[in-house]
Amino acid sequence: MLYHCVIIAAYGLTAAVVAVQTPQYLPGTDPVIGYWAAGIFFLVCALLHDFIMRHVERSRFQKDLLKMRNDLAVAESGLDRFENILGDLAGKDGNMDSFAAEMQMMRKLLKQLDVEPVQSEAEEEEDEVILSAESEIIDDEEDVAPDPVEKEPSSDRSPTDDEILDIVRSGLQENKVDLYLQPVVRLPQRRTLFYEAFSRIRGPRGEVITPGQYLTVAEDAGLIGTIDNLLLIRCVQLIRRVRQRNSEVGFFVNVSARTLRDTAFFTQFIEFLDQNTDLKSSLILEFAQEDVDSATETVVKGLETLAEMGFAFSMDRVHRLDMDFQALGNNNFRYLKVAAADLLPGGPGLPIDIHPDDLREALGRANIELIASMIEDEDTVIGLLDVEVGFGQGYLFGVPRPPQAVQ
Repeated sequence: MLYHCVIIAAYGLTAAVVAVQTPQYLPGTDPVIGYWAAGIFFLVCALLHDFIMRHVERSRFQKDLLKMRNDLAVAESGLDRFENILGDLAGKDGNMDSFAAEMQMMRKLLKQLDVEPVQSEAEEEEDEVILSAESEIIDDEEDVAPDPVEKEPSSDRSPTDDEILDIVRSGLQENKVDLYLQPVVRLPQRRTLFYEAFSRIRGPRGEVITPGQYLTVAEDAGLIGTIDNLLLIRCVQLIRRVRQRNSEVGFFVNVSARTLRDTAFFTQFIEFLDQNTDLKSSLILEFAQEDVDSATETVVKGLETLAEMGFAFSMDRVHRLDMDFQALGNNNFRYLKVAAADLLPGGPGLPIDIHPDDLREALGRANIELIASMIEDEDTVIGLLDVEVGFGQGYLFGVPRPPQAVQ
């Protein structure tokens, strides 16, 4: 602005000189003519100055506009890459609201998780186990075989609780928590319709720690509720990726008793699922029978809320069949997992109020499917077909494997 004022002042002074000197250089000229000449001179200079400055401003504006266009192109390119990243995380169905909810819940849980350092753990939890199937692992690994899946190198002695807790924490921090999936098949066709997931944590020497080993330790450390919720987040992300290729496959996710008892965690659990109701056809929440039987009023109301959202439930670790199947079905329980040995004819069986031959019919009236778990040989399958069991799960159909190894 000062620059323009100086130039205008120069024009004015020059015009004044013209007005004074014109009669002297042109004798006999009326002084008024000199003033007119000075005015015209000043006007021409002002117009010329305005023209030059407009040209300069236009050139500057064009340069700025070109720079802005280049910056916009770079920003759009970066935005495309960012959208691709978010799209991969949120899934092809593009539920960005639910993805935002995942991130918000992740931050909440990491504040509550008693593992250090928090930042490293946050990065770890992003890539850790997607699902948990604690009860099935306990049943399969403790009742069937001591260590049927893990082939990784392990030490000669069993690790102590402190060592297990250290492995769990280091696994969370160093991204050494792996996901394994085990198929649930329809009988007799043996077509895979569901998967149940198992978590595995790799130690510093390659040893593998299963939930059957670390659950009690982690629960004593107050980590189970948080882990359940974090695993649910990863489960949702897995389902969104799988649905890109197969929208019919379902996933069983075990919810521990600790999560059910902890009001704060269970509330977060429900709130998160409320943001992902579009996955209700693919996500099946699994609860142990003992936990359902001992559910508090708060838990019962929470299950009712989840049922109203449209989520189906499964009951596992069943130790008795003398229950009201119709009431169970009305509460949106759609699957009942029973150990195959307890369903075979001539076996010890489980306490039941009806004849065992009528079990399938009673479950059918309640819209509940029966799943036989821990199937390890063909003779067991033949026996289950005699009692018309519709689904089976066990090492005969496939051991838990990483998702990339599952077709």
